[in-house]
Amino acid sequence: MLDFLFHWPPRMLFGVDSHKKIGEEMQGVSSKALIVCAKGPFRENGLYDDVKNSLERAGIQTYGMGDIDQNPRLSSVREGVAICKKETIDTVVAIGGGSAMDCTKLIAAAALYDCDPYEFVWGSRPQITKSLRTVLIPTIAATGTETNKSAVIVNDETKEKYYCDCEHAWLVIFDPAVTKSAPHRLVVWGAMDILSHTFEYYFNGFEGSEFQSRFSEAIALSVMHALDVLNDTPEDLTALGELQWCATMAWGGLTKIGRMEPEMTCHWLEESLSGYFDTHHGACLGVLTPRWMRMVCQDKPSIFARFARNVMGVVEEDDGKAAAEGVERYIAWLKTIHAPNTFFDIGQKEFSDAEIEHVVSTAWRIYDGHIGKIRHMTYEDCLQLIKSGREPI
Repeated sequence: MLDFLFHWPPRMLFGVDSHKKIGEEMQGVSSKALIVCAKGPFRENGLYDDVKNSLERAGIQTYGMGDIDQNPRLSSVREGVAICKKETIDTVVAIGGGSAMDCTKLIAAAALYDCDPYEFVWGSRPQITKSLRTVLIPTIAATGTETNKSAVIVNDETKEKYYCDCEHAWLVIFDPAVTKSAPHRLVVWGAMDILSHTFEYYFNGFEGSEFQSRFSEAIALSVMHALDVLNDTPEDLTALGELQWCATMAWGGLTKIGRMEPEMTCHWLEESLSGYFDTHHGACLGVLTPRWMRMVCQDKPSIFARFARNVMGVVEEDDGKAAAEGVERYIAWLKTIHAPNTFFDIGQKEFSDAEIEHVVSTAWRIYDGHIGKIRHMTYEDCLQLIKSGREPI
């Protein structure tokens, strides 16, 4: 296990109807709150009003803004920052998935600086050391962004998607009942993000921490179990709550302890893909991840063989054969839960060779050609991986 320094400051409130307690939690510590809401059913189903009314009963004045797209735009960050500065907001509240939460984190930070929010993501990238108070209410289990410092934003003009580091949330409210509003396909798509993040430390080539490896296996097994349950009973609150906690465990900061840097091939390529095509982040990861596993499993067969035996139940003794069988069993399982198989399952777009080449060129430029840890991906590898998402697996 490698040396590490760890700090995990978010306060976390978990439970059914816990979102209605936001006013109690904020009373006496906030006077003005901006609510940042994702596009979706949250105004119609009463969630937005529940949060707004709870805050106002606690004497906190509330403000709103335009709802956030599934890939959060720089223009939305700028809108939120302008409101925070004009109204002297002290707290920013997110209702939604990763997009609303990432947007909220950057709004809350950029509101305390004089530069354009563009600078934090694509410009000089100054270090963010302060932020307004943030409260995050995830409405789907997916990114784990609720308990980490990253914010991923899309440049409206260039369609480039990139990240910056902000400050941790002040409070995260996990309410499994809130996630029932998501269609089942979105629950599955979000879980593809959880699994991708779990694999990024598990498959990074480092085998020097037995506990951390077993921790990642536990997350993967728990996500798979929850999805199996939800495939039959989509509104099972226990399974939905398990997924929420798995998302936080996968990318909230615990899985990285004592390990090397994560294997980010799928995420880095996907961010350029969804930034350009405006497709669902988790769904695209569901398409790319098993194809990447097939592509690289023989580059580090010992780790993939461990996955095969401990997660997928493979009994083959030869590591190379076990690795391949484990990947195929995982792909077969994805089909049982109706995970997206191709990009065409996600969006009615052309996904032409020219567009895919633009996506790969963008990622290649952003990451200076350094993509992949188990295998250092060539440009052609990246192109092949994304193009393969157009054909069934």
